[in-house]
Amino acid sequence: MTFSRLAFFLALTASLHAAEPVSFRREVAPVLHRRCGACHGEENAKGGYRLDTYERIWKTGDSGDAPLVAGKPGESQVHARLLEQDANDRMPQKADALPPREVALIERWIAEGAANDGGAPQRPLAELVRESLLLPAPEKYARPAPVTALAFSPDGTQLAVSGYYEIMLWDIDTGALVRRIGGLPQRITALAWHPQTRLLAVAGGSPAQWGGVFLIDPAADFRVRLLADLPDTALSVAFSPDGKLLAASGGDRAIRLFDTATGKQTRLLKQHSDSVQAVAFARDGLRLVSASRDRTARIFSLESGEATAIHDDHAAPVLAAAFLPNSKGALSVTRGQAVQQWDAENGKLSSEFTDAGRAVQVLLPTSRGLLTGSLDGLVRFIPYADRRTLMTWFGHRDCVESLAVAPGGQVFASGAHDGEVCVWNLACETWVRRFTTSP
Repeated sequence: MTFSRLAFFLALTASLHAAEPVSFRREVAPVLHRRCGACHGEENAKGGYRLDTYERIWKTGDSGDAPLVAGKPGESQVHARLLEQDANDRMPQKADALPPREVALIERWIAEGAANDGGAPQRPLAELVRESLLLPAPEKYARPAPVTALAFSPDGTQLAVSGYYEIMLWDIDTGALVRRIGGLPQRITALAWHPQTRLLAVAGGSPAQWGGVFLIDPAADFRVRLLADLPDTALSVAFSPDGKLLAASGGDRAIRLFDTATGKQTRLLKQHSDSVQAVAFARDGLRLVSASRDRTARIFSLESGEATAIHDDHAAPVLAAAFLPNSKGALSVTRGQAVQQWDAENGKLSSEFTDAGRAVQVLLPTSRGLLTGSLDGLVRFIPYADRRTLMTWFGHRDCVESLAVAPGGQVFASGAHDGEVCVWNLACETWVRRFTTSP
């Protein structure tokens, strides 16, 4: 093919692609869900306006102005709000404006008639986005997935491990793969096993696009049940001590509580101003601790839903937070700082675990002491009494991203970025089982 013919062919191909109409399902819905869904959905309809379905996008809010006028972006309030310079009036409000590319995409969609190619107009945008992002797990992994989440089964015989679009169950005694459970998000960020019923809670998503909270029921052939769609990745899940509640948090700055028996959402807590990285229950089941990118850790009363204590002595986003076993104190950590211990009643700093170093990535309080995993690949055990490292375990060749302790507290596991899992016994100075979680 000569150069002139090739140039003509490329120009023709480009013009054909440019002529394709904008897809609401594939292109517009993901942008609206990600950037506008948190403020204009069922849970929080600012200005009386919702855009969580195609049908609702057309309905006017409190202002009475037409959100969309087919073929006329200049007369459509949605488009005008995206271009607004005042952050208090712009959509999204008090947040970064949409990049010009996404604004131009929505403008073109409106100019082309604002058509719907996503099926029934009542379908939630979250559902459209989820459909495009939930893909089958790879039959074989090109490389091991980072182990971002771990959880022991209630009887301690199996370990649930995060994978690509799936979780895997591994036998602790043999290190053999027992089962693969698909139909899950691309990235699994947290796992929690119910203390009595064997329900397995899963948090995950595709960053900055969509997130989901799921329950898996081993008693029903490991059926996967969706509890909630989120506009951003779900980052943490935790069961209450009695197993009646499930707490979940994520990139949408919210904490959600679900009734475990019904799967219904019972409460929404929105007091953080940035992603909520982690949540954990107190042993009394009456309070919840959270860690957020807004550089705070908070204690919430489950009775009132209000924050009863705020610890804001952090110089960076908070990676993790948890109660001490006595529930009177709490722990939190940020990258580059020592693990902090603070009063769960008033939020005041009481001491630091300086011996844990300043590269702690994940922490796990146990009845015997504090376990930490670090960027240096080390796992440390630190008694609460003197906060000095009693044991350091060497075994990982990459940073530690997850920890889990088995029932009884004697055995625990750590997962690394390179896909390796080590199973340890507190009575030993080395690992007792080691395997790579790659099908």
